[in-house]
Amino acid sequence: MADVAPSVTRRGLLAAVGVGTSALAGCSERLWSQAETTGSDQVSLRIKAVPADDDYFAATIASQLRENYASAGIDATHEPVAKAELYRDILLEGDYDVFVARHPGLDEYDALYELLHSRFVSEPGWQNPFHVSDVTSDDYLEIQREADESERQDVLVDLIEHLLRTTPYTTVTFPYVVSGVAESFSLPTPPRRPHEYLELLSYSENESRDGPIEVGVFGEHLTERLNPITVDRNRISGLLGLVYDPLVRQIGDEYVPWLAEDVEWTTEGRVQARVTLREGVEWHDGESLDAEDVAFTLDFIGDTSMGEVDGGVPAPRYRGRQTLLGGTDVIDSRTIELSFPAASQMAARRLLTIPVLPAHIWADRSEVIADRQTRAITTNNEDPVGSGLFAFSEVTTDVEVELEPFDGHVLRETTDRPAVLENFSQFEGLTFRIAPNPGAMGDALIDGDTDVTASELPPGTARDIRTAATASTVTGTTDSFYMIGYNSRQDELGNPNFRQLCSRLIDREHAVREFFEGFAQTATTPAALVGISESMAFDSDLEDRFESDPLSFPGTDGELNTSRVQSLFEDIGYRYEDDLLLE
Repeated sequence: MADVAPSVTRRGLLAAVGVGTSALAGCSERLWSQAETTGSDQVSLRIKAVPADDDYFAATIASQLRENYASAGIDATHEPVAKAELYRDILLEGDYDVFVARHPGLDEYDALYELLHSRFVSEPGWQNPFHVSDVTSDDYLEIQREADESERQDVLVDLIEHLLRTTPYTTVTFPYVVSGVAESFSLPTPPRRPHEYLELLSYSENESRDGPIEVGVFGEHLTERLNPITVDRNRISGLLGLVYDPLVRQIGDEYVPWLAEDVEWTTEGRVQARVTLREGVEWHDGESLDAEDVAFTLDFIGDTSMGEVDGGVPAPRYRGRQTLLGGTDVIDSRTIELSFPAASQMAARRLLTIPVLPAHIWADRSEVIADRQTRAITTNNEDPVGSGLFAFSEVTTDVEVELEPFDGHVLRETTDRPAVLENFSQFEGLTFRIAPNPGAMGDALIDGDTDVTASELPPGTARDIRTAATASTVTGTTDSFYMIGYNSRQDELGNPNFRQLCSRLIDREHAVREFFEGFAQTATTPAALVGISESMAFDSDLEDRFESDPLSFPGTDGELNTSRVQSLFEDIGYRYEDDLLLE
């Protein structure tokens, strides 16, 4: 009788991948733990975050982290860095040891792919800014892209379990979104994302009036670069999403056709999507938007040099989603077929949320002007031309930005509108009034110069607004989170055991209570600790596989138990001399 190879089940394959690669990772970690410590220098770490005037919470977390590192014997410095410079240091140049920043949030589980996969280790943006290369993580990230819903949950459990051991980054908290609102004005939810501005403009409890909604924001250089594919500049949250439309807009857990009239999925064999554009879609300059623009955008995100540079020059934003794509086939001016050779429909639909760029403008920006830099990546895009419901009217540097209604948008005339536009619009456009700091932004609201605030309110400004007779605050939830990120290229931070211990040196509950004054959700569950918010919660046995807080703080009420911490570092092969942690 001939030998017959045993069948391999999908679940068995997952188990084999998990066991094999995890075993290798475990060996690596044990080698780190058992390595002889021959140096005598004190362990030193730089912690970068924006100044308190730019983000009170990030700066306060970073300050507390520095104190706790110092108590643990680490020579820690806290370097306040302007936001634009911080973005460059973290997302473009990798010039940091540890950073504290607010991540925009994971829109779908597959967002972990771009955040962590080693294929992005040398690419800019939020694509693997930790420079981590981990075979086990890569395997799990690739499998979850293709898996069906039930198998995907199992893979995600294994992935999170692995990430909590290796800890390339950690989440501190999910802040609540707090906005100020004028007494005469109603606000359905604090506006940050494009659809929340559309809800605000459509809110029936606000009586229609002449003129735009006046939105208060604060910060420096917010209008300096209006480029939707860059990451190294300050920007007004949600602004460019009102100007550049996607095929499909994600609103909560729904994917709502936007520029697309219809998306027809084929899931037998290779996953494919046949996208039909709405009839009569135009750019703000009057040019027609067609399927060639869609194909151009998806190719351009993958290589802004359009083939001029070996290996390409990918865009810093949306690159992770673009890697879902296998190929495009333009059928006619309104129809394009997209193929996804290594993704399920659940993961693939993220691609459709990339904002579409006008080929007749951006194709001329493919010129290579420096090492792995193209004009598309460096341009300020001073006169943005999109296809959104709003077009740029006027930009007064660091004073205000005016968006005017784009009357040619197909969704302004059609009766087949997405639900979010049911009562759109009660106002004539949007004006963002830019203040130099949160206090000035709050004063403008209290004085009646703005209707609502859209930048984050630090506690002091929020209190001023709540006690004013002319204004109040409104609170909502968000998927964004404050994270601590580690540069795995830094000597000590290349050790996963060291990173894991460093992740325990912040008391998350104390931070929420004292820094956020309760206006945040503590990250303590396994899913939350890797940035998965409650709105993305999934059914699994995840919580039962861990202790209640796998990165528990070794101390009480924000105060470290230094003897306990020293013991923990000694357990992984470090030593102390005069309470200093030595390499």
